[in-house]
Amino acid sequence: MCSAGPWFASSLPAVELKLQRVGAWCGTAMIVLYSVCFSGIAKLFPPMSPTDTAAQTDAFLSTENLWVRFGLAGALLAAALAIPFHAVIILRLRRSEGQWGMLTLTQVLAAAIFTPAMMFSLMALAAAAFRAGQRDPQITQAFSDFFWLWFIGIVGTIVMQNLTLAIASFTDKGNPPTFPRWYGFLNLWVAMLSLPGCVVIAMNTGPLAWDGVFSYYLPGLALIVWMIGTTVVLLKSIKAEEAAESQLAATP
Repeated sequence: MCSAGPWFASSLPAVELKLQRVGAWCGTAMIVLYSVCFSGIAKLFPPMSPTDTAAQTDAFLSTENLWVRFGLAGALLAAALAIPFHAVIILRLRRSEGQWGMLTLTQVLAAAIFTPAMMFSLMALAAAAFRAGQRDPQITQAFSDFFWLWFIGIVGTIVMQNLTLAIASFTDKGNPPTFPRWYGFLNLWVAMLSLPGCVVIAMNTGPLAWDGVFSYYLPGLALIVWMIGTTVVLLKSIKAEEAAESQLAATP
């Protein structure tokens, strides 16, 4: 039997839960579309090397200019799907806490940085590609460096999101819980794998450079797994709430 604790403390309109379901799917849609645009169309996988010269950077962005620019345009649109996805995370976290508590507000602030950080970094690379081959290659490389250092190095907010969700998973007393315990361990795993990303600012070569296995490939894989796993958790939470609402409505 489901408890009538804080997890089911208020009744939501059916349309709200449907919108939350759409928002939950936006996470998986975002990571798929973003990967196609960024890695496939823009040809930015594998990443450019931090040891490339200005001439090499300029040559790549000139040769693949249209592909890079159209790919970045698609990635910018795909990144916006993270907004409703994070909105659902925040609403589910608030439901888990039963109020606008410390974990929820921390998640709000961290999530508010995620999408703008992705978009602003993409605009830096777009600026590099926009006039590649028409200006001093050093300027193009500076914009490119700015993109990769920002894109990989700004992992602190993602780690904070993971930690708040991990704590929520381990302290959730709902029946059924909004966030299961395995999801807490997943968030700790993702946070741990994401941490090396901050070191790219200090490393030009090796596994901790921006194209390294510990700073790019493992954190990237962890982020994909996290977004898909979070979609699953959110959908199960919404489904459980819908079942509880239906049961409540059927009770005379």
